[in-house]
Amino acid sequence: MRLRAYRVQKGQSMVEFSLAVPFLMPIVLVTMMLIVQWAFIYSAKSTLNAATINAVRAGTLHNGNINHIRNGLAQGMMPLFAHGTDIADTLDAVAKSKVAVALQSNVTILSPDRAAFDKFKIRVRYPRGRIDEIPNNNLMYRNPVLVDVGQGRKLNVQDANLLQIEVRWCQKLIVPFANYIIEEIITSIWYLPSPEQLACNVLGQATGDIYLAMVSQGLMRMQTPFRM
Repeated sequence: MRLRAYRVQKGQSMVEFSLAVPFLMPIVLVTMMLIVQWAFIYSAKSTLNAATINAVRAGTLHNGNINHIRNGLAQGMMPLFAHGTDIADTLDAVAKSKVAVALQSNVTILSPDRAAFDKFKIRVRYPRGRIDEIPNNNLMYRNPVLVDVGQGRKLNVQDANLLQIEVRWCQKLIVPFANYIIEEIITSIWYLPSPEQLACNVLGQATGDIYLAMVSQGLMRMQTPFRM
């Protein structure tokens, strides 16, 4: 009797499980897609962090020039667009990365800002003319006294030689179904999207795609005099 009751119970459980499978499969598939999408997001954020360091390094070597910073960012983001190892694939990745940086990113130089530049700049004579710049040579011997640059900030010339940038990147979401779920979250009024996410939402409305905002900062000492 016990064996028969066990078989009846086991058979009933199998039937119940078979009936539940069609309802569970969509949930399982969407969960798997969300996991895959999260892996892409993690990879993109890691690449962005490394690319931001590459961008700020390019700025330190080229007088804080924003165009060189963007070029450095494009070089760093290239792995996201590389799908092969030959020269044609590399050139294609470079071109796609530059386009993506132009459309999907915003680079801001946080420091030195205009107030710091005006406080520490000196006029230097070069063969092509005179240029205002923050001196970069012999920093260890320059006066380290803190100077008020406004808004309650005090800096010295050594601080003014630290280049700090912020990169806002709009990462395109590409995994089916998962991207729509994330879109519902990041566009909801209950989510309270950040200014960076709002900018990415505007880009998504213009292109018809879904973007997730990512922010990264980089800090490095200038290797050349900073200019504006």
